[in-house]
Amino acid sequence: MDKIKCLINMMIAFLVYPFTKNKFKNRKIWLVGGNAGELYADNGRAMYEYLRSKNEIETFWIANIKSPVFNFIPGKKLVKGSVKAYLYFMNAEVVLFSHSISADIVPYLFVIPIINRFHYKPLKVFLNHGTVGFKVRMAMNRKTEKIAEELVRSYDINICDSEYEKIIKRDSWWNIDEEKIFVTGYPRYDKLYNTEIEKKEILFMPTWRNWIKAEKDKIEDTKYFKNIIGLITDEKLNDFLEKKEITLNLYIHQLMHNYLGNFGSIKLRENVNLLPKEAEITKELMKSEILITDYSSVAYDFYYLNKPVVFFQFDKKEYTEKVGSYVDLDKDLFGLGVYTIEKCVQKIIEISENDFRYDKETLKKSEELKEKFLKYTDKENCKRVFELILSKIGEKNDQR
Repeated sequence: MDKIKCLINMMIAFLVYPFTKNKFKNRKIWLVGGNAGELYADNGRAMYEYLRSKNEIETFWIANIKSPVFNFIPGKKLVKGSVKAYLYFMNAEVVLFSHSISADIVPYLFVIPIINRFHYKPLKVFLNHGTVGFKVRMAMNRKTEKIAEELVRSYDINICDSEYEKIIKRDSWWNIDEEKIFVTGYPRYDKLYNTEIEKKEILFMPTWRNWIKAEKDKIEDTKYFKNIIGLITDEKLNDFLEKKEITLNLYIHQLMHNYLGNFGSIKLRENVNLLPKEAEITKELMKSEILITDYSSVAYDFYYLNKPVVFFQFDKKEYTEKVGSYVDLDKDLFGLGVYTIEKCVQKIIEISENDFRYDKETLKKSEELKEKFLKYTDKENCKRVFELILSKIGEKNDQR
């Protein structure tokens, strides 16, 4: 939905609001969203499915009407940017989101005078879409960086994985007030289980590169494209995959999906697949034996599952200069770091032939780092977040 339509719908909701108080009286409305309304995934999905079992609250998922997954989302839905969605937000008790309240729930409301008073009415829970570690915070738009910082710091609850991540969020990331940061573990981890799958699969998930959009060269000329394609078309790797009957699945980050056609135009061997944007990543992680990534937070999900991660960091120097990492990429990788296609292929083969396990030295290091990066592995992250919200609602009510 375009900006003008959203603003018109917001204004209509604001004008209607005083006349609908009886309709919403005593209702406990909780709104959940994520991925700018495009996907049904991540921490938002995990919390939404957990909350649907709570009869004492009304839970709604916010999504774009044209989203490819809109019709597959269970339960109650609201169309992002619609009059109804704005009105329900104005009457909501709690809102939960994985990217930002503006992108996921109520576009532009935070910056509109008078109407933005509703921003401070519900309890706002920032679920985040992944552990903060491998990407230094960078504004998507320099012109709106100050607004974005103010927005993020206004959230009532900001969850994280560990004390290590909490310190990053407090001191480096958005400089969040410490009393707003809580170590609960991420909800999506509750959905992760090790499963026995007869068909062996490997998942390749490189993260996005924000600088590629600004480059004048075609994506085919970038190091990013050449290394991804170089790996999945590598003859030695493909011969090994076919011999061992292993499938390699490639998932291009959602922010790079504008280039999906460029990747799809490459002729792939039978054992290599290009996954669609709406693929269920949780399922892909559970059925994969090895994860290949670079700097994506999805590495923590695989780490949670105690499965091997190969960090294929072919552009480490450029990435460090243009993005940066809070995690020391030389000392604190909880997997195997490689920088060339040849080395990546070698490690994939070695791990596969070792029954999809690390060598003893890598395994020892990985286990030693676990407590630093993942405080909870008990499948109760959703419960902790829910109980935290209830306690904060009580505090908020006491202050009124």
